[in-house]
Amino acid sequence: MIIRTTMFALLVLIIATGPQLAMSNEASGSSRPSFVLVHGTFQWGGQWDALSSLLAKDGYAVHSPSMTGLGEREHLLSKQVGLSTHIEDISNYIEWLDIDNVILVSHSYGGAVITGVADKLGDRIAHVVYIDTVPLNHGENLLDAFGPEVSAIAKKSVEDNGDGWLIAADALRDPAPTMRSHPWKTYTDRIDLVGPPPDSGTIIVATESAEIFSYMRQQQAPSRAKTRGWKLYTIEGPHPLQESSPSKEEVAKILLNLAKR
Repeated sequence: MIIRTTMFALLVLIIATGPQLAMSNEASGSSRPSFVLVHGTFQWGGQWDALSSLLAKDGYAVHSPSMTGLGEREHLLSKQVGLSTHIEDISNYIEWLDIDNVILVSHSYGGAVITGVADKLGDRIAHVVYIDTVPLNHGENLLDAFGPEVSAIAKKSVEDNGDGWLIAADALRDPAPTMRSHPWKTYTDRIDLVGPPPDSGTIIVATESAEIFSYMRQQQAPSRAKTRGWKLYTIEGPHPLQESSPSKEEVAKILLNLAKR
């Protein structure tokens, strides 16, 4: 009888205090940033797994949604998928999950996407990070930022192997099993921005595959970082810095330092 009474009392206590505990936990974590990671061309949310584990190990919430037509959402691919589609994908994800104090991180093509997301959801974004990519200015498209070499390679792939609307998965880098053809429209759509760039941002550039990405790394990254007053880092490694060691650890160090500021 004593055991039953004690158990009953404990159950009552849990029921009574549970909502308060949940509110307390939510409140205590409300000022702690969350990471939203936006993948690049051909890829999916799983591209971030190697980096996500390093961030989560420090106790941060990490989100890496896949965009329409890619990854587990490849069945939604169509000729209508453009840059605005992917901006809506990430914006809706953040809004529906009600994520605030976001450190919004992008890789490659994802930089164009987070530029639009930050413009749309500025009050939710604490910092923007561009990994081997740069932010767009109003009226630009990805090809303006990445330059003639990327533009020529991608366009040739579309014409030769993409039925006029897809960039083949092996066009710009050695393909991984999870990589899929990417809609050309996302590269040619011009971004429509309403407000000024975020005050708080970081650009990180890689060193390998210099013949393809030199225009973005050597001309656009320094110029756009200086104009915005952002920090610019160079990390030795491949275009997808976040996927392998030791570059992923260097990226994680930068991101965690941002989160702890």
